Amino acid sequence: MDQLISYTLVLNKNQADYLAASKYGINRMQALVSLIDLTKTADEEYKMKGYSTTVRAGQFVASEVELSRIWKCDRKTVSRVLDQMNQMGLISTVQNNRTSIHTVYCVQNWRFENRTVYNKFYEKQRKKGNQ
Repeated sequence: MDQLISYTLVLNKNQADYLAASKYGINRMQALVSLIDLTKTADEEYKMKGYSTTVRAGQFVASEVELSRIWKCDRKTVSRVLDQMNQMGLISTVQNNRTSIHTVYCVQNWRFENRTVYNKFYEKQRKKGNQ
């Protein structure tokens, strides 16, 4: 049985309006929820063919090819949506020669198993004044 996870999602009006709209045949809110589902709630070591890094709570690793499979759309659409989410301040993406590491800013915390995990990246973004 899957554990129930709750999270606090914080959006400004522009971000909410962007997610409510639909373009390129993709539901943006569903896309964001799928990214949140991929997001780690604890630090984790990531290894792939001679490359390793620590993925922090509030981040996830996924290539555009992987996301195109999840979203059932072409890679170009994934690229556009990720670029727009980056511009809106919902996420940030850092690419390297192996994959992409995405940081989620719009989730304040996750709650599961009677505990709360706070997203340090949300706090950093909030302090910058982007939320």
